[in-house]
Amino acid sequence: MKDLSEEKQKLIKDLVKNKKFHQLEFEVNSLLLEQRSSFLLNLLGVCKISKIPTSKKDLNESLDLFKEAYLKDKTLTDALFNYSEIATRLFKYGEAKDLLTEYLDIVKYNYKANLALAKIHFYLGNMDECLKNYKKIIDNNEANSKMWAAFLFTTNYTYKYNQKEYLNFCNKFSDQLKKFDGKDLKSFKYEKNPKKLRVGFFSADLRTHSVAKFIEETLKILKQNNFEIIAFSNNKLGADDLTTERLKGIFDEWYDIIKLSDLEAINLIRDKKINILFDLTGFSTGNRCEIFKNKSAPLQISWCGYCNSSGIKEIDYLIADQNLIKKEEEFNYSEEIIRLPKIWNSHFLISSKIEINELPALKNKFITFGSFNNYGKLSNETIEIWSKILKNNNSKLILKTSVHDHQLLRDNIMSKFKKNGIENHKIIFMERLKSNDDHLKLYNKIDISLDTFPFGGATTTIESLWMGVPTITLSGEIFNSKFGVSINKNLNLNNFIAKNKIDYIEKAKVICSDLNKLSHIRKSLRNLIIDSALFDSKNLGLNLSKILKEKWNLFSKQNKNS
Repeated sequence: MKDLSEEKQKLIKDLVKNKKFHQLEFEVNSLLLEQRSSFLLNLLGVCKISKIPTSKKDLNESLDLFKEAYLKDKTLTDALFNYSEIATRLFKYGEAKDLLTEYLDIVKYNYKANLALAKIHFYLGNMDECLKNYKKIIDNNEANSKMWAAFLFTTNYTYKYNQKEYLNFCNKFSDQLKKFDGKDLKSFKYEKNPKKLRVGFFSADLRTHSVAKFIEETLKILKQNNFEIIAFSNNKLGADDLTTERLKGIFDEWYDIIKLSDLEAINLIRDKKINILFDLTGFSTGNRCEIFKNKSAPLQISWCGYCNSSGIKEIDYLIADQNLIKKEEEFNYSEEIIRLPKIWNSHFLISSKIEINELPALKNKFITFGSFNNYGKLSNETIEIWSKILKNNNSKLILKTSVHDHQLLRDNIMSKFKKNGIENHKIIFMERLKSNDDHLKLYNKIDISLDTFPFGGATTTIESLWMGVPTITLSGEIFNSKFGVSINKNLNLNNFIAKNKIDYIEKAKVICSDLNKLSHIRKSLRNLIIDSALFDSKNLGLNLSKILKEKWNLFSKQNKNS
């Protein structure tokens, strides 16, 4: 900037101030004919990404400009951070990762660099490295609540921290969440003895999403059992879809809160006389933890969207079942545990028109394993154990994910398999599909599903079973490590539950050895699952209704004089 005339400096400042990026782009291009400086290259890149709307062409051109600017002058860190941001948006962050790592090797810590590197490692499935970078930001006291939540959410994917360490982090996070001054908060307006309990549901996923599939039928049962159900939707702008519209027809009231501040959202919830408020998001994307920290409703419950403790003591209960959290494990959670009788959740009934074919191995003469879990769940330990299973026989593994699917991620996953002695021809990556029916039909290519660990599958396991494909799962130490345990136990599929990693390998070996038995399981699974608790929303809803009324009555008695 200092190399430009005062007149040009003033013009550029005025154009930036007034956001006239098209004109600024023209001026910068003219200046670049005289000198191709790092400052001007970076500024031109900023012009291109600041235009509304931003085209794919502009994004790609800005990426090259930011890279050139930084390589010309490595003291211009804004160019590096801009390059990393756009590279992440375009899934072209291989070199950005290397440049950020090189920079941090020198400076050791930089908020923007560590944040950018954390995000890149997350999208590459390198969860331990992601956590390492988030932790540095936390240790330097620069983490805001969204970053804390991202860190805590990511811990579920790895063995890097045990549950005691995780809960300590949760407590630290809870302590730094903003508590609003009492004078700014509206008083509670709930009725202590209402004719109908008013139950609120906060979620950022009231759309085509796993959360919606699990809660939809249960909501109907709650309505039938004298509850008023109220939605507080934090869906992203533009994310509402046909599922959203269907849910709006079930809820008695619906409030979009995405544009509201935390204080405004808290006061809205209090104003609507909510007795019990469910958090269906936890630390997942779209979380609003301050809403629960400031006690938006007298009773608050965590369910469905995030299956671990929050450490937020203002959240009273966490819903699980007897297979997920044992009595002796309760110390691992800050919430009091509510155990539903059979299973913690029931799924929306899946289309029965999709037929199940015969066991593929009978025709292929080899076993095809599969996992349609989010690629981020493919921990190093998971890949190591799966590799040992693949070496045991002439088998293949089909992988597919619903999120973050791109070539760099696939290459990274494949490199991890290769380190464990597995060659490319053993791993088959499937493309994401828009149609859920087409997605389900892919299970007709699979003989046995393999569950991930420590973060297991829930929706994927249920869908797999629906299509006649049993899932081998590893029993873990905490809630989200035991989804498959609860699901398989409800179907009496105990032979598909491994006690440890060695047992996991042995279970796979034994199951693969008896194709006739596996074929019989395939043919009988759908009828078995239809008649199970996995789709019994009526009984789950009735049990939940009873529990909610009991908890409210207990609360009312304890607070009768307040």
